[in-house]
Amino acid sequence: MRETPEQYFRSLPKRGSKPGLERISELLARLNEPQKGMNIIHIAGTNGKGSVSKMLEGILNAAGYKCGLFESPCLISPEEYIRVGRKSVEHADFLKLCGTVRDAEQSMADKPTEFEVLTAMALLYFKEQSCDIVILEACMGGRLDTTNVCPSPLLSIITDVALDHTEYLGSTVAEIAAEKAGIIKRGRPIVFGGTDHEALEVIKNECEKIGSSLVTVDHGLIKNPRFSLEHTVFDFGEYKDISMPLLGAYQPKNAAAALTAAEVLIKSGLKISRADIYEGLGSLRHRGRFELLRRDPIVIYDGAHNPNGAATAAESLKIYFGEKRAAIVMGVMADKDYEKMAGILAPRAERAFAVTPDNPRALHAETLAERFEALGVPSEHFGSVAEGCRAAINYAKAKKLPVIILGSLYLYKDIIF
Repeated sequence: MRETPEQYFRSLPKRGSKPGLERISELLARLNEPQKGMNIIHIAGTNGKGSVSKMLEGILNAAGYKCGLFESPCLISPEEYIRVGRKSVEHADFLKLCGTVRDAEQSMADKPTEFEVLTAMALLYFKEQSCDIVILEACMGGRLDTTNVCPSPLLSIITDVALDHTEYLGSTVAEIAAEKAGIIKRGRPIVFGGTDHEALEVIKNECEKIGSSLVTVDHGLIKNPRFSLEHTVFDFGEYKDISMPLLGAYQPKNAAAALTAAEVLIKSGLKISRADIYEGLGSLRHRGRFELLRRDPIVIYDGAHNPNGAATAAESLKIYFGEKRAAIVMGVMADKDYEKMAGILAPRAERAFAVTPDNPRALHAETLAERFEALGVPSEHFGSVAEGCRAAINYAKAKKLPVIILGSLYLYKDIIF
């Protein structure tokens, strides 16, 4: 008996993760190449690509474009991977797409992975919805990432480059930058929003080799940043008093990348006004990125999942709370540099509450707690994310401290207060 679309989708994680473009190329060919003819913005980067994707989605939506967005990972339900007009695909449509892809891949010798199936589903849906512009957010790397299926994108963006997924992408920033640079296409513009000089050289060399115009983000144009628990306000060049309902020290940098990309799109012929930019950024919601969840005590969730993300989270804590320390709830994947992350966060931690994310790759909470203890931070470990969160909130309320939950986006769905 044939699997239902729902059964089929639930079986996909067992296929694991396998970099490469052979399976997605074959699958899309069987689906009549839905990606062909699309205006695609392709975004890669170690951190920040989710925020930049949402910012561009907001700006393009405000400008009147029907915009599709494929992003990962999901926080609550798989429908979140696929959005049109800032709304996730309906469950019935999601299952219909599943069934279409299931039928198309039946005779494939090398079966597609879960993320390849999701990519194909998203492209099918964007084609069906006649999207004007599609934003594809890479999952990992770039060159061999499943989303790297468009030979001539409207624009490519690399937000930044830092050490992450080293077992797949390389052990140095230069090696990882070379993988990210794989999304650069001949004759098409590329925006680089990072600050690492080694990564910039790699990207610059690739652009020169294949004749692509490189635009770098001028972070010196970010002026007068003002942070509160309601919004972030800053200037960027001629744009004054940009206000976003997003928190985090890193969001002006992400917005600078989105604004630079918008300027490139305007030069390419898109109709985007200054009012569209202010409206698009001012109406954002991006869950899981230094998101304020409650106020008594203050509880913040941040998607920081590598050392670079931990450093920006620590910087944000200092900006919002000064020298006051926090109760830190943390759970990570075992393949992350959790020792370095703990070392970065330890000076900001009054107490650590270690949890195990609901994922086969998760690091056991006891190991993480031991690392914090070795760094001089009193620590506990818990059998569930919910238990750890409750304990941290009770502790923080008594001590009048903020709580920050971080380490993996996989924690989000299990947070219970």
